[in-house]
Amino acid sequence: MSIETRRSFCRFCHAGCAIDVDVDTVSNAVLGIHGVQDDPMYEGYTCVKGRNLGGQHEHPGRLRSSLKRTGDVLNPIDTNVAFDEIADKLAGILEKYGPRSIATYCGTAAYQNATGLPIAAAFHNAIGSESFYTSSSIDQPGKAIAPLRHGAWAAGVQGFETADVAMVIGCNTLVSTFGYPGGIPGFNPLVRLRQAKERGLYLIVIDPRLTEVAHYADLYLPVRAGEDPTLLAGIIRQILATDAYDKDFCGQYVNGLDELRIAVDPFTLDYVSQRAGVEQDLIVTAAQKFAEGPRGAVTTGTGPDMAPHSSLTEHLVLALNTLCGRYNRAGETVYNPGGLMTPPGPVRAGVIAPKPEMLTKGSKSRMRDIYMQRGQAATSTLAEEILLEGEGQIRALFTLGGNPVVSWPDQRTTVEALRALDLHVLMDVHVSPSAQLAHYVIASTLSLERPDVPTTIDRWFDQPYQHYTPAVLEMRGDIRQEWQVYTEVASRLGITIKMAGGNITPGMKLTGDDVLDLIYANAKLPLSELRKYVGGHVFPEYITSVQPADPTSQARLEMVPAGIAEELKDVFRESNSGAVIHGFDPEVHTFRMTTRRLKSVFNSSGREVEKLRVREGTNFAHVNSLDLAELGIADGDTIEVASPKGSIKAVVKAADDVRRGMVSLAHAWGGLPDTPNDLSVVGSTTGALIDLQSGYDPITGIPVMSAIPVALRAVPVS
Repeated sequence: MSIETRRSFCRFCHAGCAIDVDVDTVSNAVLGIHGVQDDPMYEGYTCVKGRNLGGQHEHPGRLRSSLKRTGDVLNPIDTNVAFDEIADKLAGILEKYGPRSIATYCGTAAYQNATGLPIAAAFHNAIGSESFYTSSSIDQPGKAIAPLRHGAWAAGVQGFETADVAMVIGCNTLVSTFGYPGGIPGFNPLVRLRQAKERGLYLIVIDPRLTEVAHYADLYLPVRAGEDPTLLAGIIRQILATDAYDKDFCGQYVNGLDELRIAVDPFTLDYVSQRAGVEQDLIVTAAQKFAEGPRGAVTTGTGPDMAPHSSLTEHLVLALNTLCGRYNRAGETVYNPGGLMTPPGPVRAGVIAPKPEMLTKGSKSRMRDIYMQRGQAATSTLAEEILLEGEGQIRALFTLGGNPVVSWPDQRTTVEALRALDLHVLMDVHVSPSAQLAHYVIASTLSLERPDVPTTIDRWFDQPYQHYTPAVLEMRGDIRQEWQVYTEVASRLGITIKMAGGNITPGMKLTGDDVLDLIYANAKLPLSELRKYVGGHVFPEYITSVQPADPTSQARLEMVPAGIAEELKDVFRESNSGAVIHGFDPEVHTFRMTTRRLKSVFNSSGREVEKLRVREGTNFAHVNSLDLAELGIADGDTIEVASPKGSIKAVVKAADDVRRGMVSLAHAWGGLPDTPNDLSVVGSTTGALIDLQSGYDPITGIPVMSAIPVALRAVPVS
């Protein structure tokens, strides 16, 4: 055995932690992973997932060759032969049904891969197909939509590192999610939070669960699941009623303040307290403390962005930040000017005008009048686009970095759709539930086997930090990098893929580094410069000062753009978050099922590593012990969780950090429906509870995926 330590960064989740990887150079295997103490951003921090990253690479079920379906059996196939067959089938589908019939779904893991998703998008441009879907449209799509209606501040919100107050809504950064923008950083989060508290940060946490972050709160508001827009409207009303807003900023840059007063006027303290389940004095204090600031921002996480009225919630977050003027001003220092992998440009203290026309500029799906946003179609429509016959029906699907069977909403419709495809090509590292339904499974690389840069989180750092890593492991077996699926198929079809740095032409031989150069040719920081450094590095030359606004600009931030007042009226009329779901019965569906993150796995990734899975056990249904006692259910029992759409069985766990009237379950667990599974190992798929047809956001199309109205009952022991 010969051991060599090689520097890289983790891509288990989005955090991108700097790591040192101990490699057996003889067997090309990971022996251990530990944090980098002298990394300027992470300071030695890693989580349990990252420290077990080697388990993903070395686990016994790891695919080392590609598979082809014959009947109900997946058999090994040479990957180049698979590409030949895929290209031949794809050519026939293109000729018969046209470009729209070819779709791609890029899952969460695609966002931890700097090359895969951009090449997939470019391939779709090359063949003229708009059928491009990603997990971002079923995660937090409201974050991208809200600025199109409200507008944005070009210099960004005030960062966490200079905040006097922070309001965190449904975001548990100490476990897995980033609080971007303005929230708790995901790099060494507990240390960053403690440092902020030591310098005087006042932390407000709004969450139906007493999360790890909430334990550090100065003020904790245990909101009922699904009532975030109600509570935010009440907080805004209180700030306006006490004239605690930033009058100078609003007078100079804001439209619609009077309209906002009218829109939130029904959300009185008494109404909000009763409906959201939060005491009035907590609402008053939250409004007062946030308005006092003087610096700091509101940020949200997955919870409210998967719940009812998610785009409205994100708009109210922007409105609250705007109301209190929580933006970087001219002359202030911006340490990370938008991310080093983005094109250069000045940072100005001015308004980026709303662009509501963009909401309906893209192509429209064939159901529910959901338009494409940011070059992506809504994933919530994809299964139906496969099943709905007629012009534009999707016939072929590429899945990159995703596991649709357990992650898409409405699991049964998803499975029916995947079975109906003429061609499904899935890139994977093991035989996942989705791989079991695919026609071809291309054995793919994992993170340590490819060169990379952290682009998804590039703009989230509070310093001009970047990290290039070469591959630290050799590729073993007949496996491929994800981008190669598209370049190999394009080559066989005679298609040229156009990138920022040049074209990928048929027959062109490329390395992963070549592809990175083609993608990020226009970055602020040239990759040739970044590659000079081993490990993460801060580039102080990119620190900038905020420039004054363009004096000719007349743009203003819109507090009540079209649709906002009407939706607030809808929220008020509903009087119960469950009312948005067809078939909701307040006498039956008395609980709300909310999603949660787990420390040891990330969505569906990591469960294949037994050392990680046993730390969680399964995705337990966490329920308050008082509720369990009333229902006559004991800790460890199997229960049925039933929504108006469907039902699942789950193993219950008493959890008094969960407020009464809710059940908290991690999503992206489970397996194929109607297949015998050990719930204590495989878990339950929350997607089976989701209704595509009701409660969906009218702009993003995201259905209600958290705060789902459900009934609980014990499952009799057979």
